[in-house]
Amino acid sequence: MAPIWPFKKKEPIAQVDEAPPAPIVYKKGEDPNARPPQEGVDADAYKDALALFGDGSSTVEAATDQSVHYDGVAAPQPTPNTSEPVVEQDTPQFTWVHHTDGYHYKRKEDGQFEPTPHTKSSDGTYTPYS
Repeated sequence: MAPIWPFKKKEPIAQVDEAPPAPIVYKKGEDPNARPPQEGVDADAYKDALALFGDGSSTVEAATDQSVHYDGVAAPQPTPNTSEPVVEQDTPQFTWVHHTDGYHYKRKEDGQFEPTPHTKSSDGTYTPYS
């Protein structure tokens, strides 16, 4: 007697007889935005989605060429005057947090932690753990 075959027989892939969509033909020099709406395209649904996910307006405008607004490299920043006193930027403030793993971590002003653990010495200074 032949052993039982452990694998299933492959089933044929179901094919759908469906006509491909009609190709969109563009002509040189033609404005593609001036074409009449095509069949099957729901312009109202598109405008509703545009208003929902956009800025709230349902007006549709063609994109403009943004390169006309670009005037090249930005102007160089003026160098600071050496006669004026230089104001140093504040160093980032942080607080030390003692974690349950026995190490201390720096918590920045924005609430994020630095990943490097530190140990606290007897004199109160913090050294990175290595």
